[in-house]
Amino acid sequence: MEIREIEDKKIWEDFLENFKEKTFLQSFNWGEFNKKMGNKIWRFGIYEISNLIGVALVIKIEAKRGTFLFLPHGPMIKSQISNSKSQILEFLLEKLSQLAKKERCDFIRIAPILERNKENEKIFKELGFREAPIHIHPELTWELDITPSENELLMGMRKTTRYLIRQALKNKEIEIVKSKNLKDLEAFNKIYQET
Repeated sequence: MEIREIEDKKIWEDFLENFKEKTFLQSFNWGEFNKKMGNKIWRFGIYEISNLIGVALVIKIEAKRGTFLFLPHGPMIKSQISNSKSQILEFLLEKLSQLAKKERCDFIRIAPILERNKENEKIFKELGFREAPIHIHPELTWELDITPSENELLMGMRKTTRYLIRQALKNKEIEIVKSKNLKDLEAFNKIYQET
């Protein structure tokens, strides 16, 4: 196995297209956004000979609790491969440890999209990881098909949820904005970092 940096957006995004379970937090553009916010990033490709079998967006975060390398919702590893996931993670961890020392990081935090089961917990425990005291991103998430109309979506929710949404929409201090303006994205990131 070998780890190389990937700079080609098409290679990165084409690889991620193979995954049903994925989020924008491993996307090429999320890396670009983090760079613009002043964070150092690395896009690692894990190769078996010339075959790309995994990717990991690595972000260097400088926070009050310390400087660390963060892999949000990553790494993304193909399931049909000859090496076991634990072998691949061990190989990646070696590279991340070297990078963390070079970048003077206090720790490495990974938050992969994996089912929480004994097998996955065992893999990470054997690699020396432990459960984080706080989560940067929600640990449990739900997917909502947003193709139905707004009324159909609301009718599929509990009565209390519908009520709370309607109350929020009446609140003059809450405004829903759809924007492509970079300033709005920066404002979102500021709130995101604070919470």
